[in-house]
Parts: sequence; C-alpha cells; structure tokens
Amino acid sequence: MELSPAPGGRWADLPEDIALAIASRLQEADVCALGGCSRSWRTACDANCVWERLFRCRWPAAAAEAAVASRVQGWKALYINQHRRMGVAVSNVIESVGSSLNNGSLESEYYLKAIADLALIADIGFLDVQFFLFSRNHSAIINLVGLHYSIASLHVPPTEVSKALQARQVAGRKVRVNLLKLGRWSYGFRLPDEHESRKISLSELTMAEGAEILAILNRGAVHEVFRLRISLADVDK
Repeated sequence: MELSPAPGGRWADLPEDIALAIASRLQEADVCALGGCSRSWRTACDANCVWERLFRCRWPAAAAEAAVASRVQGWKALYINQHRRMGVAVSNVIESVGSSLNNGSLESEYYLKAIADLALIADIGFLDVQFFLFSRNHSAIINLVGLHYSIASLHVPPTEVSKALQARQVAGRKVRVNLLKLGRWSYGFRLPDEHESRKISLSELTMAEGAEILAILNRGAVHEVFRLRISLADVDK
C-alpha cells in the first residue's frame, strides 16, 4: 500500500524521530535515494544510527573495530570506506579471473583459486558478493564464482542465493562445464577418453540438480577427471 502524508502535510515535515525510524528500516540504495529528496531527509539519512545499523548488518565481524573509529569518523564515512576497500579487493580477484581466461574458458585451477582468493578477503560477506560479483556488468563465469563462494564458503542457503540472482537479473545466465575423463584400463587396453559437457543456468545451480555440478567444480581436475573447464554457454542475457 502506498503511504501518503497527513492532509495538508508533507513528508519533509515529519518529526525527526519518525524520519529516523523510517530511514533506519531501509537498505543502502534506498537510504541514499531518500536522502536526495530534501534537506530534512538528507539529515535523517546521514544520521550515525542509520549507517551504524547498515555497517553492522553487512560486516558484523568488523563492527567492533569500526565502533572505535566512529569516535573520529562518522558511520557513513566508515561504511563508504569499507565498501570501497571491498570493491578494490574483489576487483583484484575479478581481474585475475579475466587474465586467466583462454578463449572464454576458465580452467578449474584458476576457478578454484578465485574462490580461495575471495576467502582471504577479511570480512567479506554475502552483500559484498551481491554488489560486486552478481553484477550484470560481469560475465556469467564471474557470477558463478560468486554463487559457488556464497554456498560453499559463506554457507548461504541456496534459496537465498537464488533470490539474490533473480534480484540482480542474472539468474537466467548459463555456463557450460566441460570435463575430460581419461579412458580406463581394461584387460591391458586403455579405453578412449570420455568428453562430457553440461550446460546449466545459474538459477538451476542453486537447485538439487546443480549440487552435483558444484561438487564436481569443487573437486577440480582430480582423480578420473583429467581436465575441467568452465565457459559461457551462450551470449549473456
């Protein structure tokens, strides 16, 4: 239901405590948008209590150290600085993946290295993955790295990952997983190598059918799998 101010009143005339209560229930993008509506809303949306809540929700492990720094800097400045630091750190991982691509394909060792590198970033959380890795500006391979990291390392429920993919409009993107299995030896003869290719959408990877593929990706090129590559299945949507 759409809210409207009282007859003869304006949103800008709301009491400060009510304006703060409204701003404190919003997410980052909504706080910034609301703060651009008027001076009174900008004051409410710049309040320390608003940005402290956003910081603590996004980076709970870093909140204690930030609380000390907040005596000098405001929580909004701390949030912006932390967001930028995360952006730089994740961008380094993305660039590493890009430089490791070979004709649009990524070998499993580089794929697993990207996930390991993400795990080395202090305080990285699911919201950071959504901001930086689920972006439509990146390829489905980068989206996949974020998906896999969220489920395997951050232990985010697949249903929540699926919702985030939908919200970022990348759920329908597809990747292709290519496997080369060495032929088995039988009665002194080596059987032909086996090539297997599976095409699957990011959304399907968050379902039961995608668990097997994520498990294969998590193992990498080991045992019977001689080579494992990830590529784009088709032109990104």
